[in-house]
Parts: sequence; C-alpha cells; structure tokens
Amino acid sequence: MSHQSVPLPVKRLLLVILLCMPIATAQAGFNVGGGGSRGGSVQPTAVNQTDSLKDFHHIMAVQASSQQATQFRSLIKTTEAAQGELKALMANLQTAKPDSLVASAVTTLTQALDTARTGNKQFVDGFSANQKAGLKDLTKRLEKADSDLEQSQKKLDQIVHATNMSSPELAARAENLDKMLTEFSEEQSALGREMSIVLATGQDLSFRLPAVDNTVNLENRKITVRTAGELTQVAAEQDHRILNLQLTAALTDLQQDIGDILQAQFQQSASCSERVSVRRAMLMPSTPASVLALRLHYERWACSRTVGQVAASEIAESDGDVEMKLTPTVEKPGTLKLVSEFQKIDVDGMMGDALRSGSLGDDLRDRVSDSLLTVLRAAADFKATLPPAAQNDVELESATFQDAGSGNLNILLQGRVQLSGEQVNFLASQLNQSASSQATPAQ
Repeated sequence: MSHQSVPLPVKRLLLVILLCMPIATAQAGFNVGGGGSRGGSVQPTAVNQTDSLKDFHHIMAVQASSQQATQFRSLIKTTEAAQGELKALMANLQTAKPDSLVASAVTTLTQALDTARTGNKQFVDGFSANQKAGLKDLTKRLEKADSDLEQSQKKLDQIVHATNMSSPELAARAENLDKMLTEFSEEQSALGREMSIVLATGQDLSFRLPAVDNTVNLENRKITVRTAGELTQVAAEQDHRILNLQLTAALTDLQQDIGDILQAQFQQSASCSERVSVRRAMLMPSTPASVLALRLHYERWACSRTVGQVAASEIAESDGDVEMKLTPTVEKPGTLKLVSEFQKIDVDGMMGDALRSGSLGDDLRDRVSDSLLTVLRAAADFKATLPPAAQNDVELESATFQDAGSGNLNILLQGRVQLSGEQVNFLASQLNQSASSQATPAQ
C-alpha cells in the first residue's frame, strides 16, 4: 500500500505507537544509548513520553463507535444535500427563473438546512463524557459555524419575504449563505477526522472502491461475482487526473459450480455421433493462468437405417482426464477474452484422437471459454462495478488470474481512467454515500 493511501487516523495511531516504543525498551532494562552502564536504561531525550501517551489516550478516548461512524456519514449526506439545494437556488437566481420556482427552491433549501443542522446537533449531543471533554474545542468551532449558518439563513429568509426574487441583494445573501455552509461542512469534516472517521475527499491520491456483487445466470445457476478495487493517481494534466484502476473479483461461486455448469453444457440427446459428457470438473487457482481439470466420458455411436427405422449402436466408449490452461487476455479496445488450450490429455483411442486433432477438441475449448467468459465479464462490467463518476472513459489494459490462497481463485483487472477535478470530487462524494448506505443497518 502506498503511503498516500494510509488513512490519517491510522498514521497518527502508528506514530503514537512508535513514539511509545522507547518506554517499553527502557522498562525492559535495555541500554538504549551509546554510553551508560551495562544493564541500565537511558531515557530518550528527543521524545516526550508523557506527551506520547497523552496523544494515544486522546485518540482512543474520542474515537467514534461504529454506530457514530454510521451516523456521521449520514450526517455528511444531509449537509451535501443542503449544499446541492443551495447551488440549485443560486443557478435559478443567475438565470432569472420565475419567482415561483425561486420561492420553491428557497423552501426546499430551508428544509434541507434544518435537517442538516438538526442532525448535527443530535450527533454532538450523543457524545460520551470522554468525547465531550476531548472534542471540546472542535465542538465549539462547529457550534460557532452552526450559529453563523443559522444567522445567514435567517437573513436570506428575511430578504425573500421583503423583496422580489430577482433582487441582487437576494443573490448576495445566497452567496454569503454558501460561504457559511462551506465553513459548517469543513468543521464537520474536521470533527470526523479527529474521531478517526475516514472520508474520501477530492484531494486524495487513492480511492478504495467498495465491494459490489454481480449475479450471472448460467445454465440455470446463479453465479455471484464479488468485485472490489482501488483507484490510484499516477499523473495530473491541467484539470484532469489520470488514475490506475485495479479490480479484484472473487470467483468462488464459479469454482463451486463449474462441474454442474459444464455438465449442462455437454448434455446431448442420443444421436448418431460422438458424444462427450463431463463427469467431474475442478477449476484450480494459479497465477497468472488457471488450470481446469476435467474427467470426461466419451461415446462413439453409429447408425444404420432399415425399413424406415434408424438403429443406433455404440462402437466405442472410454473415460479420460484432461487439463486445460486458461489465460485471460485483453484485446483492443479493452475487450476481455479467455484463451483455453490443452495442457494435458491423458486419453487414448478415438477419444484421444478426437481431442487432439478433431472437432471435439475445438468444441470443448470453445464451450469452456464461452461459459467462463460470461462470468468473468461480470467483473469487467464497469457500469456495475464502479461508482457513476468513474464509469466513463475507462480503458481495460490487462487481466490475470490470481491464486487467492485456501484454494480460491480471483481475477485481477487493471486499467486506467481519466477524470476531471469536478469528477474526482463527485467520486469522493459517491464513495462516502456508498459507505454510509452500506453501514446503515436495515430498519
């Protein structure tokens, strides 16, 4: 993990632990300095141990509970909703919308502000005694920002009732309210950071993407693919930022059902031809290509026609084992493919000949590739796996299988996406909203 992707509260906690390490060293009786008597302890002069412990205890005392973290993320959503309503009002004022639309926008904004401020008060009122003491300065600043926001909101309401909707003074009041709401939002964010609640911002250099479950229906079976990943900035060009995309999709469901899927693929009615069925299948994890082990049953039938009737007779039957190497590739323009090739054919006779040089081998490889590719493409479906802000202009560059350990197989997808500064801000907001909705317990 790059140092940019380490959350600030984690960095702080690690720093405190490192600062506290000399205390444990000294207490153990080790000689930490260049001089000093053998077996004695030298107190470090560069680190104030009391301050280190104080910082550590402060972090632990004010740290948010999981319920508070959920509540705070919901709180941020209400503040962002109020900011959105204010932007809409300011846009209406700039384009000289009818008074009725402006009045409606003011009413909606007032409701959104009331919701945000009420939620903020309830959040702070719910602090423990330790949190109230440790966060006293920050809560005072937030209360001041809330008071300024309330006054600015009242002045806007006074102007609305005292003048027409196209008054320049109304636009000026809206701009002032925008400034107060921004300060209110910044103080909220500062409080959240102090409580170790990590939120994404547009200034981040990396963004962790939440896990998404996609379901594929294949041979009357539902295969779930869980995909998660990360976006990491690699370059910035004027107002655009280039980010590397890395997605990891778990293929556990596919591994569990691969036998049933392929058995259904090769079900055939009795006819005059060669037939193959899958008795057993195992998709084994390996990096960067995977291996599919199959136990096959082969039959060769011949037919004769007598007096208008067709008589079928079996002329050959055998079982055998094959292994296929499966390699995901990406072809331009970002199309995911799966190459399958025989790695081992432990079969003799007609079946061996048909697999090595006949159409049976080609048919087996094609059906395996098509079945698995249907599932793999669910992981590469950016409309389903990425937040809306990052779905456009994504270029898939590479794909590899990955041994995830404990017999589990993943597919690793890598690519690039180019986003404007505004899109990155939107991405951060969407990720925070997603975290809030996923953390909120069902009612």
